[in-house]
Amino acid sequence: MSIVNKLQAATTRADLAALLGYQLKTFAFIVYQIPDAAKYTEFETPKRSGGMRKISAPVPRLKALQKRLATLLYDYLDELEMGRPPRRTLSHGFVRKRSIITNAHAHRGRRYVLNIDLEDFFPSINLGRIRGVLMKDKRFLLHERVATAIAQIACQGGKLPQGSPCSPVVSNIVGRLLDVRMVRLAKEYGCRYTRYADDITLSTNEKDFPAEIAIPTGVDGDVWEAGPALAKAIVKAGYVINAKKTRVQYRGSRQIVTGLVVNKQVNVKAEYYRIARSMCWQLFNTGSYYRVLSAQFAGGAVGDPDIHQVQTSIAPLQGIVEHIYKVRNTYDVREPDQKKKKPTATRTLYHKLLFYKNFVALERPLLLPEGKTDTIYLKAAIEKLVGFHPKLGHIAAGRFKSAISFQAFSSKIHDILQLGGGSGEFLFLIRSYRANLDRYRYRAMKHPVILLIDNDSGAPDVFKDAIKCGASGISLTSTDPFYRLIDNLYLIKTPEIGATGISCIESLFDPALLNEKVNGLEFDASKKHKAPGKYGKQVFAEQVIKPNANTIDFSGFVPLLDRIAAVIDDYAASPSPFP
Repeated sequence: MSIVNKLQAATTRADLAALLGYQLKTFAFIVYQIPDAAKYTEFETPKRSGGMRKISAPVPRLKALQKRLATLLYDYLDELEMGRPPRRTLSHGFVRKRSIITNAHAHRGRRYVLNIDLEDFFPSINLGRIRGVLMKDKRFLLHERVATAIAQIACQGGKLPQGSPCSPVVSNIVGRLLDVRMVRLAKEYGCRYTRYADDITLSTNEKDFPAEIAIPTGVDGDVWEAGPALAKAIVKAGYVINAKKTRVQYRGSRQIVTGLVVNKQVNVKAEYYRIARSMCWQLFNTGSYYRVLSAQFAGGAVGDPDIHQVQTSIAPLQGIVEHIYKVRNTYDVREPDQKKKKPTATRTLYHKLLFYKNFVALERPLLLPEGKTDTIYLKAAIEKLVGFHPKLGHIAAGRFKSAISFQAFSSKIHDILQLGGGSGEFLFLIRSYRANLDRYRYRAMKHPVILLIDNDSGAPDVFKDAIKCGASGISLTSTDPFYRLIDNLYLIKTPEIGATGISCIESLFDPALLNEKVNGLEFDASKKHKAPGKYGKQVFAEQVIKPNANTIDFSGFVPLLDRIAAVIDDYAASPSPFP
């Protein structure tokens, strides 16, 4: 039965609890027995536009339940759209595969752009409205008890709180009535409409902006207010306009929608990019950078000068650069190969920051295996082989803590750093490593980067580049514990087996484990693992190694872990010179 059918068929709290993965007793305790005053922790954060924003953070047990409710509702909405003809998206906030980028894209190249803000957006949505929509909206038509229980999970004091993980999706469910009315109004007056949470945008190419939508009130036409038709539609839908944030932007000036420039193509503000580039330059040259913060964010008063705060954490800056790259790359229509051959300045900056974070400013030794499954094997082996504690890891408060970090393979790492696709991509890293390091004046390489390669048929090409870096004598049969290539970059092989030396990381497991069947299928460690009757490395790691890690014999990994430990000792004795 589909998610839609299951939720619509539910008639009791027990049915809803089961859909959310809870026993009724636990569900009822969280929703009805925890005192309202104990369900949330409240605090305030300053708004960028001034004033304070009240945040209500749910306690862990309630937060977990709200997350499951949010997932259920998102999946429900996605299922409703399956099989339907594609429709233009109206709400872009808190919607899967939608963002401020898609919201801004709808208003690019328009003569007029109107932005209005809804006041107290989440708190204006109360329990009764949520319950009513879930019962009466044709998309839901839920049973009264189920609709009531969902509204009770979502609300604090009868209102939708800002800080709950299910508030965004619930606000969109309730806000659909507003969207439907607004898009009809927009069509009537030749406008285009979108909403991102409480931020509403209407744009038009009409010669004069429709007076029913917005009218100028200032002497020079620089102050605007909602027109009668727009104001009526919003009030009728149950919301209030924040008059202070109503503005119209003309084609001859810079037009901003959800923080992005939309005059021609969607882009970030030029000054935003310049500041990001400046912060990166400071980081690469000094190891720190200045982050300009509003005085209010630092506890000051309105009107106080901005604070120039020294930062060493890369995370905030990475978020800024990632945002710029995502916006600009979305509208880079070139083929992927062309993007890599002739990278934009933004892509180059992003690459430089990711390389700095991953290989220069290391907080722990970094192990870079050929793929994700190797990491699963190694983490389990280090945890169980206590002889390598504390050099490679240790147990703290009953939980294993690794003393080394493992390269996180992701789409962005593959796209920008070209890593995560096997030993062939090590070639690119080795060949460009020196040139990349030379781009930084500040090189705090406190820890080694360890490339781990299977000692098999794919290794000789890597060996050739390693030899060029000074790794003399490396081959399939050589037995050196490690090979130092460039500064903090090392190469180690899986331990050699037999006369040919050929091995892979799976060779370190007991042969009986490699014969373990999953759903009647046999394990095939080769890259061509889609043959009938076979399963591959990912299934082996997730369904064989992880569930049985406590009973698996990892003694075959000792020689490999010895090599990792030897690299750490070598680098500690002879580190690359710091600036």
